[in-house]
Amino acid sequence: MQGNPRVAYMLEHGPLPHWVKVARQHREQAAQEATEAAPHIEPEPVPPRGRHRAPRPWWGWPATAISSTLLLGLNALDIVGQNLTHPISFLT
Repeated sequence: MQGNPRVAYMLEHGPLPHWVKVARQHREQAAQEATEAAPHIEPEPVPPRGRHRAPRPWWGWPATAISSTLLLGLNALDIVGQNLTHPISFLT
């Protein structure tokens, strides 16, 4: 491993690159400044996630209601039609 530039660099600078350390310091500093600026504000609780997809609306009730209404209307028309076309005899 001697003479390997990657190993020499890692031993000299550590396992993490310099920019990772700097980015971490910036994040920590920004978080600290944010908490100092508004200490009285508490973060909102995260609502629990629901299902993966919302359930589909069930269209069976409207279909049942429409078909029942049509069936009852057809029945009513049949009864009214029978009464209107009832044979009337004046001679009997």
